[in-house]
Amino acid sequence: MSSLQRIIRSLRSGHRYVLPIATVPINNTQRIIRNYCQSNTKDDTNIVATIPIEREEEQYEENVKHSILERALEYVPKSGWSVESISAGAEATGYPGVAHGLFPNGGGDLVHYFNVKCNEQLVVQMKSWPKEDLKEKKVPAQFIENAIMTRLLMIEPYKSTWPKAMAIQALPNNVSNCLATLLSLVDDICYHSGDRSVDFNWYIRRVGLAGIYKSAELFYLTDKSQDSAATRNFISSRIRDAQLIQNAINLNPVSAAPQTLSAAFVTAKNILGINTLK
Repeated sequence: MSSLQRIIRSLRSGHRYVLPIATVPINNTQRIIRNYCQSNTKDDTNIVATIPIEREEEQYEENVKHSILERALEYVPKSGWSVESISAGAEATGYPGVAHGLFPNGGGDLVHYFNVKCNEQLVVQMKSWPKEDLKEKKVPAQFIENAIMTRLLMIEPYKSTWPKAMAIQALPNNVSNCLATLLSLVDDICYHSGDRSVDFNWYIRRVGLAGIYKSAELFYLTDKSQDSAATRNFISSRIRDAQLIQNAINLNPVSAAPQTLSAAFVTAKNILGINTLK
């Protein structure tokens, strides 16, 4: 038994659930696992399969992690994106503070949870936005601008601590999660803005949007204007710049491709913070 499993079982205080036994198909051949437990009955209708207890423990573990991280966010303004916030969240949820051992990346796991949560909330909002403008062939700049701005404003409660969160995301063991949530964000925005491209433009738009979002994120942290109006203007300007670049590529895609790939590579390194890591 792993140390993680021991933590989970200790959190459960010895309480276990006995799940009902059911018949399930296996190996895509509709064969079934039979119950060969000793029994006085010879009824073949008692063909059953045991649901692995590991499945139950994995789900329980995920539920525990979710509840701890959700409560931990309440302590971020005071303790930052740290193990201390996670420990406080665990205790507030009714688990011992040592439950922070469930999160090997410490504050990195807390930042990742927050990013995933915000991305999901943005998708829910975008689904309810008007779609009339998306029927036109032009780039839905207003939709994209609103999406980026809406996502940035989700950082507002943690704005003073977000520079530290960005630094945590740039650590080698957190880069993969950082990139995954960013790509998920830009892909969701492109999809819900009506982008159904399957050509080279698919990559161009997403890398370009990722660059716009990360630059806007940095700008937003220093923005003291009312209702973050300066940030919105910054985003609008960057979208116009991206449209000009897109138009140039459309006019001469062959000659523009090498420069575009080079720019995309540099943008990706900047997003991940690789250019600043020595």
